[in-house]
Amino acid sequence: MKKKTSIKYTVLMRDADFSQHSTLETIGNIFMNVAGLDSERKGFGMAALQRQGYTWVALRILIDVKRYPAAFEEVKATTWVENWTKLTTQRNCVIEDSKGDKIVEISSIFSLINFNTRQAVNMQDVLDSNYEKSIWKKSIAIRPPEKVHLLANETVVATRKVAYSDIDCNMHVNSFRYVAWILDTFPLEMFQKKFISEFEINYVKECRYGETVTINMEQLGENVYAFDIRNYEGASLNRCKITFTDF
Repeated sequence: MKKKTSIKYTVLMRDADFSQHSTLETIGNIFMNVAGLDSERKGFGMAALQRQGYTWVALRILIDVKRYPAAFEEVKATTWVENWTKLTTQRNCVIEDSKGDKIVEISSIFSLINFNTRQAVNMQDVLDSNYEKSIWKKSIAIRPPEKVHLLANETVVATRKVAYSDIDCNMHVNSFRYVAWILDTFPLEMFQKKFISEFEINYVKECRYGETVTINMEQLGENVYAFDIRNYEGASLNRCKITFTDF
């Protein structure tokens, strides 16, 4: 069994912003697509698991960006599973340009849940030996994603009602739709002067169609911001931290 899966992807204009370079949301979706393909090829993809009553959910993702690929640039995304425990598994991804230079590295933690109860299950009881055989114990340069702590001095910067276009095949908000929500809270001028060099997100609780959420922000440093997206009851749905770097 192949330990890793690679895809080539050409960044289109629909994937880019005003700078004609890919957005962070595009980077996230490239990762999710190659991760899904890798799982599908190895027999533990979303469709197969849902027939058994289970599904994958992301718990934490860390994205480190050296540069964003330009519109019509072809990149190669490679992913593999580095390890697993009973409740979590770590998946890595590297995105390279046509020269073979690493421009993005991604480290992530996923869990397997019961599709109906939405509770985590022991994946070592559910997945067969093919999963363990697929593991490639190769690390990447960046650390595993960590816990993003609760905000201490926040400001509500936006509210949003979850709509049809936000929902994925698990019937909750798509993992990287949250990214678009958060980035929309910054003024355009921010992205004309800086780019997001590091993005870290923790998925705490599912967010469903029709819910109204608040987006709360705290500035931690000159170029570092933390966010907490909460439901109408005030419960955290996800927390993230963004680091900007000057061009």
